[in-house]
Amino acid sequence: MFAYILRRLAFAAVTLWLATLLVFGALLLIPGNPAQAILGIDATPADVAALEHRLGLDKPPLERYLNWLGGVLRGDLGQSIRYETSISGLIVARLGITLPIVIAALLLATLIAVPLGILAARRVGSWADIAVSLGSLVGIVLPSFWAGLMFIYIFIVWLKLPLPSSFPIGGWKDPARAIAALVLPVLTVGLASSSLLVRLVRGSVLEVLHQDYVRTALAKGLSERVVLYKHALRNAALPVVTVLGLEFAQLLIATVVVETVFGIPGLGSLSLLAISARDYPLVQGVVLTIAAFIVLLNLIVDLLYALLDPRVSYA
Repeated sequence: MFAYILRRLAFAAVTLWLATLLVFGALLLIPGNPAQAILGIDATPADVAALEHRLGLDKPPLERYLNWLGGVLRGDLGQSIRYETSISGLIVARLGITLPIVIAALLLATLIAVPLGILAARRVGSWADIAVSLGSLVGIVLPSFWAGLMFIYIFIVWLKLPLPSSFPIGGWKDPARAIAALVLPVLTVGLASSSLLVRLVRGSVLEVLHQDYVRTALAKGLSERVVLYKHALRNAALPVVTVLGLEFAQLLIATVVVETVFGIPGLGSLSLLAISARDYPLVQGVVLTIAAFIVLLNLIVDLLYALLDPRVSYA
């Protein structure tokens, strides 16, 4: 087990290093002069040269990459051009808003999807199964921005609930208001994620219920509830764990839409501002951060697989 963990950690480290190559290489592939693109066509050659020197663009690519990689290893992603401050500090501050949304949304999605998926699998072909399947299909096809706008209209305009329509300027200095401001974004993201998860849970449980060991356990006289929750559900959880890990990473990217609708200053809105302002160092830092989360989550999923399924080989 220990050797297996070390191998997965080494693989994750190599993957993250390759991600730094891809992120840095993408900046090199941008057509034209990045400094000229940032400053615009009206910039003077002196201004362009000054920005190139500030960003280190006047150095050879290999030297620039090694300098940037050294900063990444120290937790320093450079300086933002738009905000003129540390990129690492900006990302950490925005993650403090985005991560609670993603974590709470996935928790909500799991609490919704697992019971409904099990119900649909146990009552396959019934009205309950049809209703769950139709509801999940509607949740999948509805755009998240439209659902967010409808939630604003229903809960704030129509029901007049005392929910903030945007995140407070003071951030988490006012925890009650900050949490209230995240209720609708979490609901929007959580319901969208649960629509996909409920279909996955239903299909996974349905497949496991037709396995030989389940039929054998039922034939021995064990109740359906005991067989389902003690034997079948653990194996059915394997694909769900995989999708949850991927969904977590996906939501870090997809929150740009929800954060824009609800006025949430999170990582998604930061990436949008960085792209619109052509703040390439900030874009580079945000992309690398998301890539690091994807690598970390894949590592966690691999380790959870080994815990959930004894058939996973440690050799």
